Amino acid sequence: MRYCFDIDGTICHTPSDPDGHNVRYWDATPFPYMVERINQLYDEGNYIILMTARGRGSGKNWTELTREQMDKWGIKYNEIEPMFHKPHAHIFIDDKGINIEEWRKTQPPKKGIIAGAFDVIHPGYIRMFRDAKAHCNHLTIALHEDPSMARPHKLKPVQTVEERREILLALRDVDDVVVYQAEETFLSYLKDYEIRFLGTDYLDGSYTGKDIAIDVVWLDREGHDYSSTKLKRDIYNSVKGPAMAGLNYD
Repeated sequence: MRYCFDIDGTICHTPSDPDGHNVRYWDATPFPYMVERINQLYDEGNYIILMTARGRGSGKNWTELTREQMDKWGIKYNEIEPMFHKPHAHIFIDDKGINIEEWRKTQPPKKGIIAGAFDVIHPGYIRMFRDAKAHCNHLTIALHEDPSMARPHKLKPVQTVEERREILLALRDVDDVVVYQAEETFLSYLKDYEIRFLGTDYLDGSYTGKDIAIDVVWLDREGHDYSSTKLKRDIYNSVKGPAMAGLNYD
Protein backbone atom coordinates (compact mmCIF):
# COMPACT_ATOMS: atom_id res chain seq x y z
CA MET A 1 0.00 0.00 0.00
CA ARG A 2 1.24 3.49 -0.88
CA TYR A 3 0.48 6.16 1.74
CA CYS A 4 0.94 9.88 1.09
CA PHE A 5 1.10 12.17 4.15
CA ASP A 6 1.03 15.94 4.20
CA ILE A 7 3.59 17.36 6.65
CA ASP A 8 2.51 20.64 8.27
CA GLY A 9 -0.68 20.25 10.29
CA THR A 10 -0.72 16.48 9.73
CA ILE A 11 2.62 15.17 10.97
CA CYS A 12 3.60 18.24 12.96
CA HIS A 13 2.36 21.50 14.45
CA THR A 14 3.83 24.41 12.51
CA PRO A 15 3.36 27.85 14.13
CA SER A 16 2.92 31.15 12.33
CA ASP A 17 3.72 34.73 13.25
CA PRO A 18 0.91 36.51 15.16
CA ASP A 19 -0.29 38.15 11.94
CA GLY A 20 -0.58 34.70 10.33
CA HIS A 21 1.47 35.64 7.28
CA ASN A 22 4.82 34.00 7.96
CA VAL A 23 4.92 30.28 8.72
CA ARG A 24 7.81 29.31 10.98
CA TYR A 25 8.73 25.93 9.54
CA TRP A 26 11.91 25.82 11.63
CA ASP A 27 9.82 25.82 14.83
CA ALA A 28 7.63 22.88 13.84
CA THR A 29 7.10 20.15 16.44
CA PRO A 30 6.03 16.59 15.59
CA PHE A 31 2.86 14.83 16.70
CA PRO A 32 4.19 11.72 18.51
CA TYR A 33 1.23 9.54 17.54
CA MET A 34 1.62 10.36 13.86
CA VAL A 35 5.35 9.62 13.93
CA GLU A 36 4.69 6.30 15.63
CA ARG A 37 1.89 5.32 13.25
CA ILE A 38 3.79 6.28 10.08
CA ASN A 39 6.78 4.27 11.26
CA GLN A 40 4.54 1.29 11.97
CA LEU A 41 3.13 1.49 8.45
CA TYR A 42 6.67 1.71 7.04
CA ASP A 43 7.84 -1.29 9.09
CA GLU A 44 4.84 -3.27 7.84
CA GLY A 45 6.19 -2.87 4.31
CA ASN A 46 4.06 0.03 3.11
CA TYR A 47 5.51 2.74 0.86
CA ILE A 48 5.51 6.13 2.63
CA ILE A 49 5.45 9.41 0.69
CA LEU A 50 5.67 12.78 2.42
CA MET A 51 4.12 15.67 0.50
CA THR A 52 4.54 19.35 1.29
CA ALA A 53 3.68 22.79 -0.07
CA ARG A 54 6.56 24.44 1.78
CA GLY A 55 7.93 27.26 -0.36
CA ARG A 56 5.08 27.04 -2.85
CA GLY A 57 4.09 30.67 -2.19
CA SER A 58 7.45 32.25 -1.38
CA GLY A 59 9.56 30.32 -3.85
CA LYS A 60 12.05 29.44 -1.10
CA ASN A 61 13.44 25.92 -1.09
CA TRP A 62 12.76 24.25 2.28
CA THR A 63 13.81 20.76 1.18
CA GLU A 64 17.00 20.59 3.26
CA LEU A 65 15.27 21.79 6.45
CA THR A 66 12.38 19.40 5.86
CA ARG A 67 14.66 16.40 5.43
CA GLU A 68 16.62 17.38 8.56
CA GLN A 69 13.38 17.58 10.57
CA MET A 70 12.15 14.20 9.35
CA ASP A 71 15.50 12.65 10.33
CA LYS A 72 15.51 14.43 13.69
CA TRP A 73 11.97 13.26 14.47
CA GLY A 74 12.80 9.73 13.40
CA ILE A 75 10.19 9.48 10.66
CA LYS A 76 10.66 6.61 8.25
CA TYR A 77 9.71 7.33 4.65
CA ASN A 78 10.56 6.48 1.07
CA GLU A 79 10.31 9.86 -0.64
CA ILE A 80 9.36 13.51 -0.23
CA GLU A 81 7.30 15.21 -2.94
CA PRO A 82 6.42 18.90 -3.46
CA MET A 83 2.70 19.67 -3.26
CA PHE A 84 2.46 20.79 -6.88
CA HIS A 85 3.40 17.29 -8.01
CA LYS A 86 0.68 14.83 -7.05
CA PRO A 87 2.30 11.46 -6.42
CA HIS A 88 0.78 8.07 -7.04
CA ALA A 89 -0.68 6.76 -3.79
CA HIS A 90 -3.59 4.65 -2.60
CA ILE A 91 -4.39 6.83 0.43
CA PHE A 92 -3.79 10.56 1.00
CA ILE A 93 -3.73 11.97 4.55
CA ASP A 94 -3.92 15.76 4.82
CA ASP A 95 -5.19 18.13 7.53
CA LYS A 96 -6.80 20.29 4.84
CA GLY A 97 -8.16 17.41 2.82
CA ILE A 98 -11.66 16.01 2.93
CA ASN A 99 -13.15 12.82 1.59
CA ILE A 100 -15.29 13.51 -1.46
CA GLU A 101 -18.36 11.89 0.12
CA GLU A 102 -18.01 14.04 3.23
CA TRP A 103 -17.49 17.14 1.10
CA ARG A 104 -20.63 16.45 -0.92
CA LYS A 105 -22.62 16.39 2.33
CA THR A 106 -21.46 19.91 3.22
CA GLN A 107 -22.63 21.42 -0.06
CA PRO A 108 -26.05 23.00 -0.66
CA PRO A 109 -28.49 20.13 -1.05
CA LYS A 110 -29.45 18.96 -4.49
CA LYS A 111 -32.17 16.47 -3.72
CA GLY A 112 -33.25 13.61 -5.92
CA ILE A 113 -36.00 11.02 -5.49
CA ILE A 114 -36.67 7.61 -6.97
CA ALA A 115 -39.78 5.52 -6.39
CA GLY A 116 -40.44 1.81 -6.25
CA ALA A 117 -41.29 -1.17 -4.07
CA PHE A 118 -37.66 -2.35 -3.93
CA ASP A 119 -38.57 -5.78 -2.66
CA VAL A 120 -35.63 -8.20 -2.39
CA ILE A 121 -32.65 -5.93 -3.04
CA HIS A 122 -30.30 -7.12 -5.79
CA PRO A 123 -27.17 -5.64 -7.49
CA GLY A 124 -29.31 -3.98 -10.16
CA TYR A 125 -30.89 -1.76 -7.51
CA ILE A 126 -27.48 -0.98 -5.99
CA ARG A 127 -26.15 0.17 -9.36
CA MET A 128 -29.26 2.22 -10.01
CA PHE A 129 -28.93 4.06 -6.70
CA ARG A 130 -25.23 4.65 -7.36
CA ASP A 131 -26.00 6.10 -10.79
CA ALA A 132 -28.71 8.32 -9.31
CA LYS A 133 -26.44 9.62 -6.56
CA ALA A 134 -23.97 10.80 -9.20
CA HIS A 135 -26.55 13.49 -10.10
CA CYS A 136 -27.33 14.75 -6.58
CA ASN A 137 -25.92 14.84 -3.07
CA HIS A 138 -29.09 13.71 -1.29
CA LEU A 139 -31.03 10.70 -2.54
CA THR A 140 -34.44 9.78 -1.19
CA ILE A 141 -36.23 6.50 -1.87
CA ALA A 142 -40.01 6.80 -2.15
CA LEU A 143 -40.93 3.31 -0.98
CA HIS A 144 -44.20 1.93 -2.33
CA GLU A 145 -45.88 -0.12 0.40
CA ASP A 146 -47.72 -2.57 -1.87
CA PRO A 147 -48.07 -1.93 -5.62
CA SER A 148 -50.35 -4.96 -6.00
CA MET A 149 -53.21 -3.23 -4.17
CA ALA A 150 -53.80 -0.76 -7.02
CA ARG A 151 -52.33 -2.91 -9.79
CA PRO A 152 -53.30 -6.59 -9.43
CA HIS A 153 -50.78 -7.63 -12.09
CA LYS A 154 -47.96 -6.53 -9.77
CA LEU A 155 -46.47 -8.98 -7.27
CA LYS A 156 -47.13 -8.41 -3.59
CA PRO A 157 -43.88 -7.66 -1.74
CA VAL A 158 -42.54 -10.58 0.29
CA GLN A 159 -40.76 -8.27 2.72
CA THR A 160 -42.60 -5.88 5.00
CA VAL A 161 -42.26 -2.17 4.38
CA GLU A 162 -40.31 -1.90 7.65
CA GLU A 163 -37.83 -4.55 6.48
CA ARG A 164 -37.36 -2.91 3.11
CA ARG A 165 -36.91 0.51 4.68
CA GLU A 166 -34.25 -0.79 7.07
CA ILE A 167 -32.32 -2.42 4.23
CA LEU A 168 -32.50 0.67 2.03
CA LEU A 169 -31.29 2.99 4.78
CA ALA A 170 -28.24 0.76 5.24
CA LEU A 171 -27.13 1.36 1.65
CA ARG A 172 -24.29 3.79 1.06
CA ASP A 173 -26.00 5.93 -1.58
CA VAL A 174 -29.40 6.24 0.15
CA ASP A 175 -29.92 9.23 2.45
CA ASP A 176 -33.60 8.95 3.31
CA VAL A 177 -36.66 6.76 2.77
CA VAL A 178 -40.25 8.00 2.67
CA VAL A 179 -43.18 5.61 2.43
CA TYR A 180 -46.35 5.93 0.36
CA GLN A 181 -49.30 3.85 -0.76
CA ALA A 182 -51.56 6.29 -2.58
CA GLU A 183 -50.18 7.95 -5.71
CA GLU A 184 -51.40 11.30 -4.38
CA THR A 185 -49.02 10.92 -1.45
CA PHE A 186 -46.07 10.29 -3.76
CA LEU A 187 -47.00 13.28 -5.92
CA SER A 188 -47.03 15.48 -2.84
CA TYR A 189 -43.41 14.47 -2.17
CA LEU A 190 -42.16 15.63 -5.57
CA LYS A 191 -42.46 19.34 -4.77
CA ASP A 192 -39.58 18.99 -2.30
CA TYR A 193 -37.11 17.62 -4.87
CA GLU A 194 -35.17 18.96 -7.82
CA ILE A 195 -34.60 15.71 -9.67
CA ARG A 196 -36.70 12.63 -10.26
CA PHE A 197 -35.10 9.39 -11.41
CA LEU A 198 -36.86 6.98 -13.73
CA GLY A 199 -35.81 3.91 -15.66
CA THR A 200 -35.44 4.23 -19.41
CA ASP A 201 -38.26 1.69 -19.75
CA TYR A 202 -40.62 4.61 -19.00
CA LEU A 203 -39.25 6.85 -21.74
CA ASP A 204 -42.00 6.08 -24.24
CA GLY A 205 -44.80 5.44 -21.81
CA SER A 206 -46.88 7.08 -19.13
CA TYR A 207 -45.97 7.30 -15.48
CA THR A 208 -47.33 8.90 -12.34
CA GLY A 209 -46.60 12.61 -12.22
CA LYS A 210 -45.55 12.96 -15.85
CA ASP A 211 -47.22 16.38 -16.01
CA ILE A 212 -45.35 17.73 -12.98
CA ALA A 213 -42.53 20.20 -13.68
CA ILE A 214 -39.44 18.48 -12.32
CA ASP A 215 -36.15 17.53 -13.94
CA VAL A 216 -36.09 13.85 -14.90
CA VAL A 217 -32.91 11.82 -15.16
CA TRP A 218 -33.29 8.55 -17.03
CA LEU A 219 -31.42 5.58 -15.64
CA ASP A 220 -30.51 2.78 -18.01
CA ARG A 221 -31.61 -0.61 -16.72
CA GLU A 222 -30.58 -2.46 -19.85
CA GLY A 223 -27.03 -3.18 -18.76
CA HIS A 224 -27.97 -6.09 -16.51
CA ASP A 225 -30.47 -8.91 -16.25
CA TYR A 226 -31.27 -8.54 -12.54
CA SER A 227 -34.95 -8.66 -11.65
CA SER A 228 -36.80 -8.99 -8.36
CA THR A 229 -39.40 -11.16 -10.10
CA LYS A 230 -36.70 -13.44 -11.50
CA LEU A 231 -34.93 -13.57 -8.14
CA LYS A 232 -38.15 -14.55 -6.36
CA ARG A 233 -38.73 -17.25 -8.96
CA ASP A 234 -35.22 -18.58 -8.46
CA ILE A 235 -35.70 -18.62 -4.68
CA TYR A 236 -39.01 -20.45 -5.10
CA ASN A 237 -37.46 -23.06 -7.37
CA SER A 238 -34.52 -23.54 -5.02
CA VAL A 239 -36.77 -24.42 -2.06
CA LYS A 240 -39.61 -26.15 -3.92
CA GLY A 241 -37.69 -29.41 -4.35
CA PRO A 242 -36.47 -29.75 -0.75
CA ALA A 243 -39.90 -28.71 0.57
CA MET A 244 -41.66 -31.35 -1.48
CA ALA A 245 -39.13 -33.90 -0.21
CA GLY A 246 -40.01 -33.00 3.37
CA LEU A 247 -36.75 -31.15 4.04
CA ASN A 248 -36.66 -27.97 6.08
CA TYR A 249 -33.75 -25.53 6.20
CA ASP A 250 -33.38 -21.87 7.07
